[in-house]
Amino acid sequence: MSSVVAGACAQAPSSPATQPAAHGPDILRTPTTEQILRHRFSDDDERLLDEIQRTCHHYFWNAVGQPAGLVRDRLKAPIASVAAVGFQLAALPVAVERKWIAHAEGRERAESILRALYDRTDNKTYGMYLHFPDHNTGGRSAEAWTSEISTVDTALLLCGGMVAASYFKGETAALVDKMLAEANWKRFAVAEGGFIAMAVDPADPSDPNSGKAFSRASWWNSGSEEHLVYFLAIGSPTPDHAMPPEWWYKLGRTVKAWKDGPPFVVNVNGSLFNYFFAHCYIDFRGFEADDPSRFGLTGPRVDWFENSRRAILTHRARNIELADRYKTLSAERWGLSACVGREGYIVPELAPSTMDVDNAFEGTIAPYAAGSSIPLTPAESLAALRAFRHLKTPGGKPVWTDPADGGYGLWDAFNLDQDYVSDDIVGIDHGPMLLAIENARTGLVWKLFMEHPLARRAVERMRWQTRQ
Repeated sequence: MSSVVAGACAQAPSSPATQPAAHGPDILRTPTTEQILRHRFSDDDERLLDEIQRTCHHYFWNAVGQPAGLVRDRLKAPIASVAAVGFQLAALPVAVERKWIAHAEGRERAESILRALYDRTDNKTYGMYLHFPDHNTGGRSAEAWTSEISTVDTALLLCGGMVAASYFKGETAALVDKMLAEANWKRFAVAEGGFIAMAVDPADPSDPNSGKAFSRASWWNSGSEEHLVYFLAIGSPTPDHAMPPEWWYKLGRTVKAWKDGPPFVVNVNGSLFNYFFAHCYIDFRGFEADDPSRFGLTGPRVDWFENSRRAILTHRARNIELADRYKTLSAERWGLSACVGREGYIVPELAPSTMDVDNAFEGTIAPYAAGSSIPLTPAESLAALRAFRHLKTPGGKPVWTDPADGGYGLWDAFNLDQDYVSDDIVGIDHGPMLLAIENARTGLVWKLFMEHPLARRAVERMRWQTRQ
C-alpha cells in the first residue's frame, strides 16, 4: 500500500495499517475544528492550567545561570540550550501578564540574556548559535557534549526572541533585530537538494568560526521543526540571507492515514513534538490552506492547524490501541514524545510517519506532549493533564512535584510498567507546554509573534490567504 507524496522527499515505506488518502490529498478545515477553536475552559480548568503554567515559569525564572540568566537545558545539566532559552524569552511576557513578575523584571531578564548571546563571538557562526552554550555567560561551555551550531535550535531561540521583542520593545527589540538580520539561512542551504542543513560542526570546538563541516542531515520534510526553520528563513530581513518562499512548498508532504482515520501530512518519525512545536509561535488558525500552485509547484493544499489536530488525534488513538500492551497508556494517559526515559534521552517513533516505525519505548509518556497539544485538542489534553496531576506509579512515585517543596510541576516522563518517574525537567519540554497553554487560554504568544515584522514578511512572501 502506498502513500501520497508531494514535494522533494522520497516515498517512505508503508505499514499494512497505513492507507493512502482516500478522498484527495488536500487537508482542509473541518466544521469540528472550527468548533474547537471556540472552546472555553471552566473555572476549574483555568485553575489547573494556571497551576501548571506557573510551575513551568518557576523553572524558567529560577533554574538559570548567573550573571547572564540563561535557563538550564535540563534541571541536572550545567549548560543552557538555545532552544530552551527561546522558550524562556517567550515565557517572560506571559509571566508579566499573569503578574508573576514585574514588567521591569521581565525586560531586564530578556535584555541580559540577549546581550550575553549577541555580544560574544565564541558562540555563533553565520549568525547561528551553539546548541549548548554556557548558562552563566552565553559563551562556549566546556561542559557541552557537542560544539555543533544548530539551525533549528537557533530558530527556536529567535522565535522566542521575536515574542519578547514585540512585548518589551526598546533594547530587547533592537538586539533581536540584529540577531534576525545576521542569521544567514542561505549559507546553510548546502544539503542535498538545496535544503537547509541541520547543523555545522567547527573543526576546532573552541572556535565556532574555524573550518566547518556541515551536517549531511537536512530539513526536508513538512514537520513542525522544519516549519519554524523555513518560516524564519523566508521572512529574514536580510535579502542575501533569506530563502525564497517556494522552499516552504518544496518540503516533503507525505499524506497518510491510519486505518479509517482522516489523512494528514506526516512527520518523519511520528514523535508528537514535531507536530506542535510550530504552533507555539505561528498562528495558523487565521489562514486558509497554503497552496503550492501559487509558486508553480504541485502538492496538496494544507491547513496546518487542521493537519496537526488530525495528527495528534491519530497519535492518541494509536496510544489507546497500544494500551493492552502497555498499562501506562489509556484514553487519559497519552503522548509519546522526546523525553528523559529510564535508560536516558529517548525519541519515540509511531506510525503513520514517513518511516512507519513503531518504537513506543514500552509506553513511556512525556506529559508535556499532551499539554503542548492543548490549542489543537483542548478536551483531550485537559483530561490528560488532570490525570497526570494526580497520578502515582504502582510504587507510589508521583508524576507531579509540588512547588511548595521546591518542585517544578510535572516531571519530564513516566512509565507505570517500569514504576519509573523521571527526576529531571527539560527546558524544551516545559517551554512549549507553558506557551501552548497560554495560547489556548488567551492567544498571547501567537499575537506577539505574528505582530513581529519578520512574521508579517514571511506570511506575505509565502502568499498565505487570511480566512474570511
